[in-house]
Amino acid sequence: MSEKRHTDRLRLPQVAGVALAGATIFGVYLWLHAAVPGFELPKTLILRLRNTEWVNRIDRIDKRLDHCEKALEDLRVRDEKVYRAVYAMESIPDTVRNAGFVGTDRYAWAEGTGRLSQVSVRLDRLTKKAYVQSLSYDEVDSLARRAGELATHVPAICPIDTDPTTFNLSSTFGYRSDPITGEQKLHSGMDFACPPGNPVYATGDGVVVTADSESSGYGNCIVIDHGFGYKSRYAHLDGYDVSVGTAVARGMQIGTTGRSGRVTGPHLHYEIIYRDNVVNPALFMDLTLDPEDYHEVVGNAGGEP
Repeated sequence: MSEKRHTDRLRLPQVAGVALAGATIFGVYLWLHAAVPGFELPKTLILRLRNTEWVNRIDRIDKRLDHCEKALEDLRVRDEKVYRAVYAMESIPDTVRNAGFVGTDRYAWAEGTGRLSQVSVRLDRLTKKAYVQSLSYDEVDSLARRAGELATHVPAICPIDTDPTTFNLSSTFGYRSDPITGEQKLHSGMDFACPPGNPVYATGDGVVVTADSESSGYGNCIVIDHGFGYKSRYAHLDGYDVSVGTAVARGMQIGTTGRSGRVTGPHLHYEIIYRDNVVNPALFMDLTLDPEDYHEVVGNAGGEP
Protein backbone atom coordinates (compact mmCIF):
# COMPACT_ATOMS: atom_id res chain seq x y z
CA MET A 1 0.00 0.00 0.00
CA SER A 2 2.80 2.41 0.91
CA GLU A 3 4.48 1.67 -2.41
CA LYS A 4 1.32 2.57 -4.33
CA ARG A 5 1.02 5.81 -2.43
CA HIS A 6 4.59 6.61 -3.28
CA THR A 7 3.89 6.03 -7.00
CA ASP A 8 0.79 8.25 -6.91
CA ARG A 9 2.85 11.01 -5.34
CA LEU A 10 5.33 10.79 -8.17
CA ARG A 11 2.58 10.90 -10.89
CA LEU A 12 0.76 13.88 -9.38
CA PRO A 13 3.41 16.43 -10.40
CA GLN A 14 3.47 14.93 -13.93
CA VAL A 15 -0.30 15.23 -14.35
CA ALA A 16 -0.23 18.71 -12.91
CA GLY A 17 2.57 19.64 -15.33
CA VAL A 18 0.64 18.36 -18.34
CA ALA A 19 -2.50 20.21 -17.26
CA LEU A 20 -0.50 23.39 -16.67
CA ALA A 21 1.15 23.09 -20.09
CA GLY A 22 -2.22 22.59 -21.78
CA ALA A 23 -3.71 25.55 -19.99
CA THR A 24 -0.70 27.63 -20.88
CA ILE A 25 -0.94 26.72 -24.56
CA PHE A 26 -4.68 27.39 -24.54
CA GLY A 27 -4.09 30.72 -22.84
CA VAL A 28 -1.46 31.64 -25.37
CA TYR A 29 -3.91 30.83 -28.22
CA LEU A 30 -6.58 32.98 -26.61
CA TRP A 31 -4.12 35.82 -26.06
CA LEU A 32 -2.82 35.66 -29.63
CA HIS A 33 -6.36 35.51 -31.01
CA ALA A 34 -7.44 38.51 -28.98
CA ALA A 35 -4.29 40.63 -28.92
CA VAL A 36 -2.50 39.92 -32.19
CA PRO A 37 -4.25 41.44 -35.29
CA GLY A 38 -4.89 38.97 -38.09
CA PHE A 39 -4.03 35.89 -36.09
CA GLU A 40 -6.19 32.88 -36.92
CA LEU A 41 -6.57 29.57 -35.27
CA PRO A 42 -5.31 26.66 -37.44
CA LYS A 43 -8.82 25.34 -38.06
CA THR A 44 -10.05 28.82 -39.02
CA LEU A 45 -7.06 29.25 -41.31
CA ILE A 46 -7.76 25.91 -43.03
CA LEU A 47 -11.44 26.80 -43.54
CA ARG A 48 -10.51 30.21 -44.92
CA LEU A 49 -8.06 28.68 -47.40
CA ARG A 50 -10.67 26.17 -48.52
CA ASN A 51 -13.23 28.94 -48.92
CA THR A 52 -10.77 30.95 -51.02
CA GLU A 53 -10.16 27.89 -53.18
CA TRP A 54 -13.92 27.42 -53.79
CA VAL A 55 -14.40 31.13 -54.50
CA ASN A 56 -11.67 30.88 -57.15
CA ARG A 57 -13.35 27.83 -58.64
CA ILE A 58 -16.68 29.66 -58.82
CA ASP A 59 -14.92 32.61 -60.49
CA ARG A 60 -13.53 30.27 -63.15
CA ILE A 61 -16.98 28.71 -63.67
CA ASP A 62 -18.49 32.20 -64.00
CA LYS A 63 -15.98 33.10 -66.71
CA ARG A 64 -16.70 29.88 -68.58
CA LEU A 65 -20.42 30.62 -68.35
CA ASP A 66 -19.72 34.09 -69.80
CA HIS A 67 -18.09 32.46 -72.84
CA CYS A 68 -20.95 29.95 -73.17
CA GLU A 69 -23.54 32.71 -72.92
CA LYS A 70 -21.82 34.74 -75.63
CA ALA A 71 -21.58 31.70 -77.90
CA LEU A 72 -25.27 30.92 -77.38
CA GLU A 73 -26.20 34.54 -78.13
CA ASP A 74 -24.22 34.37 -81.40
CA LEU A 75 -26.09 31.19 -82.31
CA ARG A 76 -29.42 32.81 -81.43
CA VAL A 77 -28.77 35.86 -83.63
CA ARG A 78 -27.64 33.69 -86.54
CA ASP A 79 -30.66 31.45 -86.08
CA GLU A 80 -33.18 34.32 -85.98
CA LYS A 81 -31.62 36.63 -88.58
CA VAL A 82 -30.43 34.05 -91.09
CA TYR A 83 -31.81 30.52 -90.84
CA ARG A 84 -35.35 31.18 -89.61
CA ALA A 85 -35.65 34.31 -91.76
CA VAL A 86 -34.65 32.48 -94.95
CA TYR A 87 -37.40 29.92 -94.46
CA ALA A 88 -39.98 32.46 -93.23
CA MET A 89 -40.17 30.74 -89.85
CA GLU A 90 -41.67 32.46 -86.83
CA SER A 91 -39.23 33.79 -84.25
CA ILE A 92 -38.92 31.93 -80.96
CA PRO A 93 -40.26 34.23 -78.19
CA ASP A 94 -37.72 35.48 -75.64
CA THR A 95 -39.97 34.12 -72.89
CA VAL A 96 -39.32 30.63 -74.27
CA ARG A 97 -35.60 31.09 -74.90
CA ASN A 98 -34.92 32.62 -71.48
CA ALA A 99 -37.18 30.43 -69.37
CA GLY A 100 -35.56 28.59 -66.47
CA PHE A 101 -36.53 25.31 -64.87
CA VAL A 102 -39.71 25.25 -62.81
CA GLY A 103 -39.99 24.04 -59.24
CA THR A 104 -39.64 26.08 -56.06
CA ASP A 105 -37.54 23.37 -54.33
CA ARG A 106 -35.02 22.99 -57.15
CA TYR A 107 -32.50 25.31 -55.48
CA ALA A 108 -33.40 24.63 -51.85
CA TRP A 109 -30.06 22.90 -51.34
CA ALA A 110 -28.22 26.11 -52.27
CA GLU A 111 -30.08 28.48 -49.96
CA GLY A 112 -27.69 30.75 -48.10
CA THR A 113 -24.74 29.85 -50.35
CA GLY A 114 -24.64 33.24 -52.10
CA ARG A 115 -22.75 33.03 -55.40
CA LEU A 116 -23.01 29.25 -55.56
CA SER A 117 -26.78 29.59 -55.73
CA GLN A 118 -26.52 32.27 -58.44
CA VAL A 119 -24.16 30.13 -60.54
CA SER A 120 -26.52 27.15 -60.21
CA VAL A 121 -29.46 29.21 -61.50
CA ARG A 122 -27.37 30.64 -64.32
CA LEU A 123 -26.10 27.20 -65.37
CA ASP A 124 -29.66 25.84 -65.48
CA ARG A 125 -30.84 28.75 -67.63
CA LEU A 126 -27.97 28.30 -70.07
CA THR A 127 -28.76 24.58 -70.22
CA LYS A 128 -32.38 25.40 -71.06
CA LYS A 129 -31.29 27.95 -73.70
CA ALA A 130 -29.00 25.38 -75.30
CA TYR A 131 -31.86 22.87 -75.35
CA VAL A 132 -34.26 25.37 -76.98
CA GLN A 133 -31.58 26.29 -79.53
CA SER A 134 -31.02 22.64 -80.39
CA LEU A 135 -34.76 22.20 -80.98
CA SER A 136 -34.73 25.28 -83.22
CA TYR A 137 -31.89 23.85 -85.32
CA ASP A 138 -33.75 20.55 -85.57
CA GLU A 139 -36.76 22.47 -86.88
CA VAL A 140 -34.63 24.45 -89.36
CA ASP A 141 -32.89 21.25 -90.50
CA SER A 142 -36.24 19.55 -91.09
CA LEU A 143 -37.45 22.50 -93.14
CA ALA A 144 -34.16 22.76 -95.04
CA ARG A 145 -34.59 19.17 -96.18
CA ARG A 146 -37.84 20.34 -97.78
CA ALA A 147 -36.27 23.51 -99.23
CA GLY A 148 -36.87 22.28 -102.76
CA GLU A 149 -40.57 22.64 -102.09
CA LEU A 150 -40.12 26.38 -101.48
CA ALA A 151 -39.56 27.03 -105.18
CA THR A 152 -42.94 25.57 -106.14
CA HIS A 153 -44.90 26.85 -103.14
CA VAL A 154 -44.06 30.56 -103.36
CA PRO A 155 -46.84 32.31 -105.40
CA ALA A 156 -44.73 33.27 -108.40
CA ILE A 157 -46.86 33.45 -111.56
CA CYS A 158 -49.68 35.65 -112.81
CA PRO A 159 -53.11 34.37 -111.67
CA ILE A 160 -54.58 34.78 -115.17
CA ASP A 161 -53.38 34.37 -118.76
CA THR A 162 -50.51 36.78 -119.49
CA ASP A 163 -51.84 37.53 -122.98
CA PRO A 164 -52.15 41.36 -122.78
CA THR A 165 -55.24 41.31 -124.97
CA THR A 166 -57.22 39.35 -122.36
CA PHE A 167 -57.00 41.78 -119.42
CA ASN A 168 -56.24 45.31 -118.33
CA LEU A 169 -54.28 46.04 -115.14
CA SER A 170 -56.80 48.49 -113.71
CA SER A 171 -55.26 49.02 -110.28
CA THR A 172 -51.89 48.31 -108.71
CA PHE A 173 -50.76 47.76 -105.13
CA GLY A 174 -50.53 50.90 -102.97
CA TYR A 175 -52.53 53.85 -101.73
CA ARG A 176 -55.31 55.16 -103.96
CA SER A 177 -58.74 56.80 -103.85
CA ASP A 178 -61.35 54.12 -103.25
CA PRO A 179 -63.45 53.92 -106.47
CA ILE A 180 -66.68 53.70 -104.44
CA THR A 181 -66.12 55.93 -101.38
CA GLY A 182 -63.35 58.19 -102.71
CA GLU A 183 -61.46 57.62 -99.45
CA GLN A 184 -57.65 57.47 -99.63
CA LYS A 185 -56.65 53.97 -98.50
CA LEU A 186 -54.28 51.12 -99.20
CA HIS A 187 -55.22 48.90 -102.12
CA SER A 188 -53.91 45.57 -100.88
CA GLY A 189 -53.47 43.81 -104.22
CA MET A 190 -53.65 44.06 -108.01
CA ASP A 191 -56.85 44.29 -110.07
CA PHE A 192 -57.03 42.55 -113.45
CA ALA A 193 -60.04 43.93 -115.34
CA CYS A 194 -61.43 41.31 -117.72
CA PRO A 195 -64.77 39.81 -118.82
CA PRO A 196 -66.39 37.31 -116.45
CA GLY A 197 -65.48 33.68 -117.05
CA ASN A 198 -61.73 34.00 -117.60
CA PRO A 199 -59.85 31.10 -115.95
CA VAL A 200 -58.07 31.89 -112.66
CA TYR A 201 -55.04 29.77 -111.75
CA ALA A 202 -53.26 28.98 -108.45
CA THR A 203 -49.98 30.88 -108.39
CA GLY A 204 -48.15 28.31 -106.24
CA ASP A 205 -48.57 24.91 -104.63
CA GLY A 206 -50.62 24.92 -101.46
CA VAL A 207 -53.87 24.09 -99.71
CA VAL A 208 -57.16 25.99 -100.00
CA VAL A 209 -58.09 27.48 -96.61
CA THR A 210 -60.96 29.73 -97.78
CA ALA A 211 -63.53 29.10 -100.53
CA ASP A 212 -66.74 31.00 -99.88
CA SER A 213 -68.83 34.07 -100.67
CA GLU A 214 -68.95 35.39 -97.10
CA SER A 215 -65.75 37.43 -97.15
CA SER A 216 -66.71 41.07 -96.63
CA GLY A 217 -66.50 42.95 -99.93
CA TYR A 218 -64.55 40.17 -101.66
CA GLY A 219 -67.57 38.27 -102.96
CA ASN A 220 -66.68 34.76 -104.08
CA CYS A 221 -63.19 34.40 -102.69
CA ILE A 222 -60.44 31.79 -102.48
CA VAL A 223 -57.43 31.89 -100.15
CA ILE A 224 -54.55 29.43 -100.60
CA ASP A 225 -52.00 28.73 -97.87
CA HIS A 226 -48.70 28.02 -99.61
CA GLY A 227 -46.70 27.36 -96.46
CA PHE A 228 -43.38 29.06 -95.68
CA GLY A 229 -45.39 32.10 -94.50
CA TYR A 230 -47.15 32.76 -97.84
CA LYS A 231 -50.85 32.98 -98.70
CA SER A 232 -52.64 34.24 -101.84
CA ARG A 233 -56.18 35.62 -102.21
CA TYR A 234 -58.38 35.59 -105.35
CA ALA A 235 -61.51 37.74 -105.02
CA HIS A 236 -64.70 38.80 -106.91
CA LEU A 237 -64.84 35.43 -108.66
CA ASP A 238 -67.78 34.30 -110.74
CA GLY A 239 -67.32 30.81 -109.31
CA TYR A 240 -64.69 28.43 -107.97
CA ASP A 241 -63.74 24.82 -108.62
CA VAL A 242 -62.16 23.98 -105.25
CA SER A 243 -63.19 23.65 -101.61
CA VAL A 244 -61.48 24.09 -98.25
CA GLY A 245 -58.79 21.45 -97.88
CA THR A 246 -58.17 21.00 -101.61
CA ALA A 247 -54.48 20.59 -102.43
CA VAL A 248 -53.56 22.67 -105.47
CA ALA A 249 -50.51 22.94 -107.70
CA ARG A 250 -49.13 26.01 -109.42
CA GLY A 251 -51.04 26.56 -112.67
CA MET A 252 -54.12 24.57 -111.60
CA GLN A 253 -57.42 26.28 -112.44
CA ILE A 254 -59.29 27.17 -109.25
CA GLY A 255 -62.11 29.38 -110.56
CA THR A 256 -63.20 32.03 -113.03
CA THR A 257 -63.23 35.82 -112.98
CA GLY A 258 -66.45 37.67 -112.17
CA ARG A 259 -67.94 40.72 -110.48
CA SER A 260 -69.18 39.35 -107.14
CA GLY A 261 -68.86 41.39 -103.96
CA ARG A 262 -68.10 45.09 -103.71
CA VAL A 263 -67.02 46.09 -107.24
CA THR A 264 -67.65 48.68 -109.96
CA GLY A 265 -66.93 46.26 -112.80
CA PRO A 266 -65.78 42.70 -113.54
CA HIS A 267 -62.22 42.02 -112.47
CA LEU A 268 -59.96 39.71 -110.46
CA HIS A 269 -58.56 41.14 -107.24
CA TYR A 270 -55.32 39.29 -106.38
CA GLU A 271 -53.30 39.55 -103.16
CA ILE A 272 -50.16 38.00 -101.70
CA ILE A 273 -49.91 37.83 -97.91
CA TYR A 274 -46.55 37.15 -96.29
CA ARG A 275 -46.47 36.43 -92.56
CA ASP A 276 -49.88 38.10 -92.11
CA ASN A 277 -48.91 41.28 -94.02
CA VAL A 278 -49.99 42.13 -97.57
CA VAL A 279 -47.13 42.66 -100.00
CA ASN A 280 -46.93 43.91 -103.59
CA PRO A 281 -47.85 40.98 -105.91
CA ALA A 282 -45.96 42.64 -108.78
CA LEU A 283 -42.72 41.61 -107.06
CA PHE A 284 -43.64 37.94 -107.50
CA MET A 285 -44.69 37.74 -111.15
CA ASP A 286 -43.62 38.59 -114.68
CA LEU A 287 -46.50 40.09 -116.64
CA THR A 288 -44.33 40.10 -119.76
CA LEU A 289 -44.01 36.30 -119.71
CA ASP A 290 -44.73 34.90 -123.16
CA PRO A 291 -48.29 33.47 -123.18
CA GLU A 292 -46.98 30.22 -124.68
CA ASP A 293 -44.58 29.77 -121.75
CA TYR A 294 -47.41 30.60 -119.37
CA HIS A 295 -49.68 28.05 -121.04
CA GLU A 296 -46.93 25.43 -120.65
CA VAL A 297 -46.87 26.02 -116.87
CA VAL A 298 -50.64 25.88 -116.72
CA GLY A 299 -50.84 22.83 -118.94
CA ASN A 300 -48.26 20.91 -116.89
CA ALA A 301 -50.40 21.48 -113.81
CA GLY A 302 -53.55 20.32 -115.55
CA GLY A 303 -54.94 23.82 -115.43
CA GLU A 304 -56.26 23.76 -119.00
CA PRO A 305 -57.00 21.10 -121.58
